[in-house]
Amino acid sequence: MKMIGEDDFMKIKRVFILDLASLGIGESADANRFDSVGADTLGHVFEDASLDINLPTLTELGLGNIRYQNPIAQIPEVDNPLGSYGKIQIAAPNNQVTTGLREMLDYQAEARTTSVLDSVAEVDPLDNKVIILSNYQSYFSNQLQSQNIHVNDDTSVWWSLHREAIRQQSGVVYARMSGLDHLAHDGKKESYLGELSKIDGNIQRLMNEMFSTDMLIITSSFANDMRSPLPVTREYLPLIGYLPSGRVGKSLGIRRSLGDIGATLAELFNVEVADNNIGHSFLREFL
Repeated sequence: MKMIGEDDFMKIKRVFILDLASLGIGESADANRFDSVGADTLGHVFEDASLDINLPTLTELGLGNIRYQNPIAQIPEVDNPLGSYGKIQIAAPNNQVTTGLREMLDYQAEARTTSVLDSVAEVDPLDNKVIILSNYQSYFSNQLQSQNIHVNDDTSVWWSLHREAIRQQSGVVYARMSGLDHLAHDGKKESYLGELSKIDGNIQRLMNEMFSTDMLIITSSFANDMRSPLPVTREYLPLIGYLPSGRVGKSLGIRRSLGDIGATLAELFNVEVADNNIGHSFLREFL
């Protein structure tokens, strides 16, 4: 694949956003305000160190590097991660299933808008194609400029995602995984681990399918530690960015709002935002 250097970095034309809904990585700084002290979705499903399950692709992308202070035996830190990595939190003063989603994709603009997804499509309606792959969410149904594809299970999400990946296009493909959340609600730890393993394999396939002008962002819009009686726990969420260039990833640090993802899309696709936008783009930090 063609290498992406600093001079042609802005030639990135398409972004895949993979939302591993429910995957938290440890209590956030404000966990005490949401009865979530000690919450750690990823850590608790991997708490049995003897489990013969690992996530090779996510490990190589830097998932273990995010948790260098609280390592998981099956997801070690790597010296030269393929992805840029960090952790991100929700800034909103509430903690519902859709809170993080809205914070991720809504942004402050001078004129009223539905989300950054619709704005990306409006910036260049001839070239930019925005596709949403998700189970039914009323929020997505209001994205009038996006192609909203309702899918009932994660197998269908992956099938559609791989189909889109092999088409060289401009725009955004947002894919929301719902299976992990269902398994967390049911308290099925072994099934949750198995689903993570399937996700890991599909991410590797997606990385192989990506064009040199693509970018991948892996995150989660909320956390759900199955140890907690709460449907949503207040945790840091993973943030991994990948470019198919072979370069070593960098630390993105701790991001203070999921709005940083929307701000990154806005910068990449030249969407105007207001000066008081809470999100801060991390696009340049990939360099």
